[in-house]
Amino acid sequence: MSFTQFLIRRLLFVVPTIFLVTVAVFSILQLVPGDPVDALLEEGMQDEEMREIIIKQYGFDKPIYVQYLRWMGKVLQGDLGSSILHARPVSEIVGDALPRTVYLTIAAMAIALIISFPLGIFAAVNRKSWVDYTAQVTALIGLSVPGFWAALMLMLYFGLMLGWFPVVGYTPPTENFTDFLHHLTLPAFTLGLEMVAVQTRMTRSTMLDELNKDYVQTHRSQGLPERQIIARYTLKNAMIPTLTIVSIRFAALLGGTVVIESVFAWPGIGLTIYDGIMTKDFPVVQGGILVLAFSFIFINLLVDIGYKWLDPRIVLE
Repeated sequence: MSFTQFLIRRLLFVVPTIFLVTVAVFSILQLVPGDPVDALLEEGMQDEEMREIIIKQYGFDKPIYVQYLRWMGKVLQGDLGSSILHARPVSEIVGDALPRTVYLTIAAMAIALIISFPLGIFAAVNRKSWVDYTAQVTALIGLSVPGFWAALMLMLYFGLMLGWFPVVGYTPPTENFTDFLHHLTLPAFTLGLEMVAVQTRMTRSTMLDELNKDYVQTHRSQGLPERQIIARYTLKNAMIPTLTIVSIRFAALLGGTVVIESVFAWPGIGLTIYDGIMTKDFPVVQGGILVLAFSFIFINLLVDIGYKWLDPRIVLE
């Protein structure tokens, strides 16, 4: 299968996925206990005129499939509805919050990769050494500590006791980049902590598998230096399963921002969704989840294309 054929078939797989995601997100409002019109009205409000406006605006007097098609038509035009609480278009609210979540997620990913890749590789190459034991202990701690508890401990120690980092808040990078990085450090490290653990174990495991394969022994018998074998042959092969975990964890990091952003008051899309749930601002919740879900699909698409680039033998089934 050529790369073009692979790309076309992979894009065709995206279509039903997007359909199911949009159906699930659209159903959020329909699955709210009670009348969805009451859910969109302010608590206790019994204004019949406002009720009629909402019914016409959302098409609640139409069949459910018509409501979905109308909603999808607006989504395709970039209209995610209006926030009940803020009286602003949801697309503007999500658009303001999304870059902050992207900053946080990329920083967490960068921290995780900078720590986990070298640690996992050195642990595999120097098996049963102090580096290997350090890597395994680090991975165990990262997997054992809940994210919210790690966040609280880091805030307590590095924020309140040592005073090295602010514990809450956000500064736009365009306003003061140094202060932006200062505020970003603790939430990004906390968000990336679990990924350090997962990625370190995965890198170590895949590297050990590759180092024990016959082609590595053949290269060693030919007298190739160990460093050249690792850099030229084993790393590329080990990166394929590792890339799977990176993509999955990157998408999970986007979802994990709901907790971390709430703890550190980081005004990203996770905190926006959380506030939307707490205030019953359902259009904001729908818009936020839809953007996160589309981001997940897009990231996985890029990863699959990366697979094909790394290993042309890969086919879709």
